[in-house]
Amino acid sequence: MSSNPVREFFRRHRATNSGEMPSQSILENDLEERAGIRWDCEMDPNDWEPRICAEEPIRLGEIPTRFVDGCHTGQAVTWLRNPTHGWPVAVFLAEVGGVAMELKGRTLVRRFFGLERVVSFVVDAFPWDEVESLAAALSNLRDFPLRLLPARRPDADDVNLFDYEVMRSQAEVRTIREMTTWESVALNADRDAPTLLDGPLASRDIMALQHRPGLLIAVIKTHNKNYLHDQGWRTLLELPAAKRTPFFKIDPPVKRKGAGVSVATWYLRLSDTDAPNAGIVRVEVPWAQFIDRWPTKELQIGFVGRLSRWLIDARCRQRSYARMPISLEPIVRAEESLKSLFTPFNLLRNRFLRHAGLIGSAQ
Repeated sequence: MSSNPVREFFRRHRATNSGEMPSQSILENDLEERAGIRWDCEMDPNDWEPRICAEEPIRLGEIPTRFVDGCHTGQAVTWLRNPTHGWPVAVFLAEVGGVAMELKGRTLVRRFFGLERVVSFVVDAFPWDEVESLAAALSNLRDFPLRLLPARRPDADDVNLFDYEVMRSQAEVRTIREMTTWESVALNADRDAPTLLDGPLASRDIMALQHRPGLLIAVIKTHNKNYLHDQGWRTLLELPAAKRTPFFKIDPPVKRKGAGVSVATWYLRLSDTDAPNAGIVRVEVPWAQFIDRWPTKELQIGFVGRLSRWLIDARCRQRSYARMPISLEPIVRAEESLKSLFTPFNLLRNRFLRHAGLIGSAQ
């Protein structure tokens, strides 16, 4: 029987089926941040392998009873011309907020929420006195108060300010940053309860994280930085469902100490998928809490295993939910709870454009 070179090639290099998955960010290599990574906390970095999440009873204070999430909906709704150069400046309208859900028995109860409507654009493209007058007028709209979030031009000198996307993205990022502020407010509404936060600790106000009595756990669904060494990547890509990598430590660069905390972290595959980099979340716990509550490696391994098992059991199972493979059911419920309070965006857009005189007429 003649050989089949096509099959031989794919068999030789261990081809595995890969299904259709959403595109993910290309990972950044932050050399300063990588310099503060310790991969030897649980085992020798060269010996990394998938770790079993043991079926052990959870202990008091080790699992979250509060769940904090933020929501953001918005888009650019109009654009302006810079008076001196003619740069196109996008005006981004959004509604943002934060919510905290508390587990009571088997029921999730909304304990805190905050939301606001905001508008953002690159303000240093316009005379400051005009921007101040606009901000005051927007906040005083009786039926539709808006807060102006000033966005700034990019710092890089080689950015083309005639590129509409440059100005639009600056405004969008500013509104997303406001969402994280609301998440921090929701987080600080109760500092004693063990809390799970959707998103990395590095993006939070460090004062909200220090001297916190209750355990803080962060789960990161979107990965945009490279935190692993070569053997770490081999372990991650071969990680079976319901297994984790060894835990390791990330120290923020010294110059960023005011914008981050040292964390114990590990990757966990929540669900089996057809893509090697899908279905994976990264878990963070503040390093100070980690070593204070579990001072020995044996205790740390036990805690990481128990928490990982709880996260696997808490994963979202709603197949209709787009991010089901990397989501936790309590966070999905928190998002649904907050979004139910948002105004439909088409209504927001039309009311804003009416006040701006771009459609109809405002009273």
